[in-house]
Amino acid sequence: MREFAIHMSRPSRTIAPSYTLSGYRLMGSYARGTAIRQGSDVDVIFEFTDPDSPFRNESLSLLTHLEERLREYPGAAIQISRLQEVVSISFPGEASVDILPCIRNENGGYLFPGGSGRWATTDPDTQNLYFNDRRDAAEIDLSKFTRGIKQWNFENGGALRSYHLEVMVAEVADKLGDDYSAATIKFYEMYASGLHVQDPAGRQGDLSNYLTASQREAVSTLMKNCARTAHLAISAQNDGRYSQAVDAWSAVYGSSFSSLDKQ
Repeated sequence: MREFAIHMSRPSRTIAPSYTLSGYRLMGSYARGTAIRQGSDVDVIFEFTDPDSPFRNESLSLLTHLEERLREYPGAAIQISRLQEVVSISFPGEASVDILPCIRNENGGYLFPGGSGRWATTDPDTQNLYFNDRRDAAEIDLSKFTRGIKQWNFENGGALRSYHLEVMVAEVADKLGDDYSAATIKFYEMYASGLHVQDPAGRQGDLSNYLTASQREAVSTLMKNCARTAHLAISAQNDGRYSQAVDAWSAVYGSSFSSLDKQ
């Protein structure tokens, strides 16, 4: 990432230097220790300054600036995301890196391209304070438990977005208890009736707004079924029927659930 930053700091050969890179930082699930290998990209913020930019009211110019600069980097595959929020850069055989270009917001946090030329806002510092507080409130390792729930989401079609799912876990951290198996059931049962949680940074409102009514119903049904299966898994464990317990937990988390604590 340092090489990208050095490259971005060099004068542009293709566009006017309206934007200047001022720094970068790791963000998202890798920064919080909640990433899973199958479903997590590396997320990085590139902070730019744009004094007197004529494009200040149109966010796509910043996204395009980043894309064009990265295309100068040899051997990399570059793509603007479908939602026009990040630029992905990857090399053969390596993890994809999602770079979020942003400008510091005078009212706090950052402005970033939110699609269709509009600006959206994010505040990773407030997010980090929130997640640290919720980890302290939990009796279990909340990052480890979150990775398990993310694996469940991935194995079952990935309907829930990563940040939404992390906040769902964090919101009930103090209600999960000290046993991972019981915490799994509690999580599913608490959210089977609704997926609404507010952005702790106060920027995005209800984090479940992207879901359609049919998607909500499907996730609710999935959670109810998984809660029942988790009850069967715990019952099998208590009876010493360990083979049946493994089968039941695999039905909940997927066949790779036993390796989640190694991620």
